[in-house]
Amino acid sequence: MSFSFNTSLSGLNAQSSALNVIGNNIANANTIGFRSGNITFMDVFENSFGVRLNGGGNTRQIGNGVQVGSVHTDFSQGNVNESFSSLHASIQGDGFFTLQNQNGTAGYTRAGDFTVSNDGFLVTPNGSRVQGYMATNGAITQDAVLTSVQIPIGQTLEPQVTTEGTLRMNLDADALTGANFHASLQVYDTRGTAHTLDLEFERQADGTFLMSPSLDGNPANSVVDGNPPTATPVTFDFDTNGDLITPTTLSIEPDQSFIDGATLASVEMNLRQTNADGSPGAFNVTSYALPSAVSSTLQDGFPAGELSSAVVDAEGTIFGIFSNGQSRVIGQYAVARFNSNAGLQRTGGNMFAETLASGQATVGAPGTGGRGSIAGGYLEQSNVNITNEFVDLIEAQRGFQANSRVIAGLNQTFQEILNII
Repeated sequence: MSFSFNTSLSGLNAQSSALNVIGNNIANANTIGFRSGNITFMDVFENSFGVRLNGGGNTRQIGNGVQVGSVHTDFSQGNVNESFSSLHASIQGDGFFTLQNQNGTAGYTRAGDFTVSNDGFLVTPNGSRVQGYMATNGAITQDAVLTSVQIPIGQTLEPQVTTEGTLRMNLDADALTGANFHASLQVYDTRGTAHTLDLEFERQADGTFLMSPSLDGNPANSVVDGNPPTATPVTFDFDTNGDLITPTTLSIEPDQSFIDGATLASVEMNLRQTNADGSPGAFNVTSYALPSAVSSTLQDGFPAGELSSAVVDAEGTIFGIFSNGQSRVIGQYAVARFNSNAGLQRTGGNMFAETLASGQATVGAPGTGGRGSIAGGYLEQSNVNITNEFVDLIEAQRGFQANSRVIAGLNQTFQEILNII
């Protein structure tokens, strides 16, 4: 009879454990990257040695209760919501962000709510540093080593001098003789100072246009079709279709004495587009019976800029955005995979640790080797299903209640025995 009490007591303990697991799931329903737990039970039997058999050769075993078999972690994908920070990230698919704990050991998490510390390191809310690959000369190399990802706070991007420019424009084929048209392009010297490169076109009686260049109002020389620099206006001639015949190449050489100590040696003007296969494409300068106008400008220079923000792409690459509109690769998140996610150990703070059951972490770039991709600016939510949890809660409560009723029934039976005595 005492065994009956033990059996029901094991049921109470098991259902109590189930209530703890369910309560933990519900408590973490809004925890970033949380993975819910699922409890399973196993039955308990007495020692099987000397098992008694009935006349038909079947065993006669009475169960001795229940025990917790395991608490599995559900690693299914959680919903992804947009975040307020561009450095926040979520993994779409298998894998974990790789961390270095404050004690120097490795940790792993699905929660990508990272922030930047005062020394520029990407850290989790508990201070662990995010691991990844840092860029060298604006690129992630194949031999990049795993290290703490650091944002270069206050970095200044050096200016780039303009070496080529494009003016996509039309010169009015019906313009009156002597009519002038100015096409301007902003260019930058070696110090990042902006200058205005102006091309003045004057319509001639024979239908051609004479072009005179200047930089900030100061006359500049032209290099036409590889000839020596000249201050003579350049003739722009067009065929009957309005396509440019001459010049075929054109560079502008400003007077360096007006640039105040910096350098802007030469600006090559792209008179024609280049196709993907390298063959000549459409003309950038045409002469149709349309008003003279510049439709677009391009040039390859830019001023100095300061780091203002950072963004993350699907490959986990972190781009620094500078105040001059330029971007540069800073680093890349690293993603870890395990042979068995179920073998990972929870360590708190949304983190996991590898165990013998999980196998060692295999770390690499996002989107490679079966690793998930990265959604920058998004956070993965908890994968707890509240509806399912409340259903499980009711079942656990009923199980607990039923086992308590059995104990109450046994207690009444003992009372009846005592009354007989």
